[in-house]
Amino acid sequence: MVDEKGAAEPVTPLRIWKSMDAERRLKAATAFWKSDTVRKIDLEAASALLGQSLRFRPQSIRTAPLPRRASWLANFAAMNDHLAANVLFAHHMENQIQMMSRFLDVVGVPHEDGRIAAGAKTPSKGKLAEGVTILRKEFDAQDARIYLETLLSQDDEMWGGLAPILTGKAAGASAK
Repeated sequence: MVDEKGAAEPVTPLRIWKSMDAERRLKAATAFWKSDTVRKIDLEAASALLGQSLRFRPQSIRTAPLPRRASWLANFAAMNDHLAANVLFAHHMENQIQMMSRFLDVVGVPHEDGRIAAGAKTPSKGKLAEGVTILRKEFDAQDARIYLETLLSQDDEMWGGLAPILTGKAAGASAK
């Protein structure tokens, strides 16, 4: 989240995606194709982008076996921010409900199985720091980082307080 000059880089879905290891990208891509939370229009867009890149018809992408589609998507060099955001969303909704729910409970944000309730209020910096500490202790550190950065990339107004915690610039914050 910091460039070579020490300036804060914006947290974007694409940057998060590129920071993930191959195993996590494959798991996320699989979740994207099989999730019922992904809109049909986003599946169609992904099929079109992959088809164009691989020189296949979009229909060939859509009808390919799930492991093949997931592999293509996980290794897609021309991923854009919108698609990366959708893949990250599907990944969290399919694979990370327990972690998301734990964090949102700790920071006091109302939710239903990780889906944040409409009108939720921004958590205090203290609650955010507590939530980050608990996630880092109870869950895989990389999974926690990916989730927290995803929150920040989706809504920096609500989750902007995570940025200094994640970069270790918050007073008393422990960066793991």
